[in-house]
Amino acid sequence: MNEEKVRMLKMEPIRVRCRSCGKEVKAAAGKSVCCGCDNMTTIKGDVISAVDLGQVIMLNTYSVNERSGLSLEQIEWQEERSKRKIRKLDFEVR
Repeated sequence: MNEEKVRMLKMEPIRVRCRSCGKEVKAAAGKSVCCGCDNMTTIKGDVISAVDLGQVIMLNTYSVNERSGLSLEQIEWQEERSKRKIRKLDFEVR
């Protein structure tokens, strides 16, 4: 899992081009970047937004595989554990 985090940090930032104004927008760490035209193509982190996403061209892409931290055996154990009945204990009050 640590290798995936290191690999993700080394990836190049997302770049898109707005067809409305022709400006190339490149993501910056920790802040949002916008083209400034009427389409308002904006990148913040790994999120791309625009008024009309049909007017946005992705120049580079990458995919991140999110794996669960549990193995299949551990997931099965958790499911079995959640199906257990809860025993209520009755205490004698004196």
